[in-house]
Amino acid sequence: MIRNIIRFLVVLGLVCIFTGGGVAVLYAVFKGDLARRENAAKEAAILAATPEGAKVDIQQPLAGEPFAPDAVYAARGADGKPVAYVAGGEATGYSSTVKVVVAAGAADLRILRVVVASQAETPGLGTRVAETKSTYTLWDKLFGAAEAERLLNPFLDQFAGKTPGEFKDVHAITAATITSNATKRAAEQAVERIRKAIEKPK
Repeated sequence: MIRNIIRFLVVLGLVCIFTGGGVAVLYAVFKGDLARRENAAKEAAILAATPEGAKVDIQQPLAGEPFAPDAVYAARGADGKPVAYVAGGEATGYSSTVKVVVAAGAADLRILRVVVASQAETPGLGTRVAETKSTYTLWDKLFGAAEAERLLNPFLDQFAGKTPGEFKDVHAITAATITSNATKRAAEQAVERIRKAIEKPK
């Protein structure tokens, strides 16, 4: 009996060691590819948050290292002056970490746009923080429309023009309050990172 228990524990230990080692090897092999994909997703979110007509130099942040969680970027107009600042923030949601990228106006740090960079919240509920709807109808798609298509997110669009002190006026998504509040906290963190970066002595 004791011999069987010892044999079972030895086999279980070996299985754990080999499984853990296999996962470590796979991670080491694909680590670079995973980092590249994550950086590409971050860059896409930064560019999506950047005001139209402005440019961001991803490799030259105002603070932090490129693609680092605390990196802050200047979105510059044609004259080279900052029109907005862009930074990321994150907070724990219902079932994942909600990561956002925020663009805030250079003059007053009011929110211009919030983009959800990544999340793995409950499908159909929390995932709605990242879902967009087109202004086009099926008719517009088939036969063309007079106006350009716009993508709307009723939750994220509420942030526009607000400062973190006014986020209480951003209404949560029904049945996804925890995810909604995580998005607010992540946006607050992003604005705070911007504030610290531009107030830092040169």
